[in-house]
Amino acid sequence: MSSEFNDAQDSPGFLLWEVTNLWQKKIRQALEPLALTHMQFVLLFSCHWLVSRGGGADITQVQLAQYAHVDVNVTSQVLRVLEQKGYITRSAHLSDTRAKVIAPTPAGTELALRAVQVVEAADREFFSAMGSEREQFIKLMRRLR
Repeated sequence: MSSEFNDAQDSPGFLLWEVTNLWQKKIRQALEPLALTHMQFVLLFSCHWLVSRGGGADITQVQLAQYAHVDVNVTSQVLRVLEQKGYITRSAHLSDTRAKVIAPTPAGTELALRAVQVVEAADREFFSAMGSEREQFIKLMRRLR
């Protein structure tokens, strides 16, 4: 086997994969009592965020997918589950018959606000090991993105 690295722990890609898996596990555990997957949380909270800051403008599934950087088909599947759980509504767009307008229900808004507190607490705990280097880490991640 040939690799430029003597050890997998020297590979930035492998380390990123490891850290991502650890972080995702932490988030899954944090959201489990709320019966939400990570993707459900991301889309529910993003929906709440966009609607609350949209000044009354309709938010479509496509806009939500673009905002959250999630595939449109995946977004549609997850929103279907959130709708079945009573956390969002999807209705026909007034001028675009192909589009669906989405909005959180009162129960969805309440859950989104509880869930973001849980996720942010898990993030604080997970990333606390970085100490004062956290802001530099954020800058570096933004550069990679």
